Amino acid sequence: MRGSSITLEDYTLEEVVRIFRDNGFDRVEMWKHQLRRCKTDELRQKFAAYAKGMGIAMGGLNVVGEDYFQPFGTDQQFQATLDGLKADTEFALSLGTKDVLIWEGRAPQGSTESEWLDRLLPRLVELLRTAIAFAAPKGVRLLVEPHPFTIGMSDRVLVKLCDKLDSAHFGVTYDFCHYGVGRPKDYVTAVHALGPRIRHIHFSDSDQKSSELHFPPGQGRMDLKSLLKAFKNIGYDGTMALDMYGYPLPVQALPGAASRMREACEFLGLSA
Repeated sequence: MRGSSITLEDYTLEEVVRIFRDNGFDRVEMWKHQLRRCKTDELRQKFAAYAKGMGIAMGGLNVVGEDYFQPFGTDQQFQATLDGLKADTEFALSLGTKDVLIWEGRAPQGSTESEWLDRLLPRLVELLRTAIAFAAPKGVRLLVEPHPFTIGMSDRVLVKLCDKLDSAHFGVTYDFCHYGVGRPKDYVTAVHALGPRIRHIHFSDSDQKSSELHFPPGQGRMDLKSLLKAFKNIGYDGTMALDMYGYPLPVQALPGAASRMREACEFLGLSA
């Protein structure tokens, strides 16, 4: 089973590895900011080796929301965004993982879906095509994670984006909490609209009001049964990570959340 280390953002790296291991996880998707003291490739490799020795493999690198990600700004900001994506690709490789979780950019204040499609989407496609051309030969996959305030929360935008990029090296991370807040009435419909473009799941629950508050599965307001049924209907065969970012009692909640995740993996026929 795979957990997202951002769940334990206030804990040391040693504690993150131990707590997930003790709750039956064997992979951890690392949040870049928790690795701030691993400033070199050598130190990152040392951490990955330590985790492996504890029974935990690296399950991805989360760089969602990095300050450098400004694809809709000036040419200089666009280049800085591309440089940042390339650097984070190398960062992931130094950990021994080939999934890099990113996002697609905040919607400019007051902008409309038509503007996203006409003006922002072409720029985003250009950026990600170039980033994928750099990442693909290294075997790295970019996974974009829409948030309630990013342009990918629109199915029209996200479908067009995915269909213009190499599906072998690009896909969507469907975060239950983000869709529960951003699409409170039709988050199940979004699964059917996106279909095989979804390659990764962040498993959680939501109060459907708080964007960055990921509840343990079963402790929020979402219809998880219908949501998992939708994933089964599309034949989902990607990966899944438990994400309880923002929840104040993550260690207390982990045993129950792990149990719910095992049940979800079994229902979908995924290898836990």
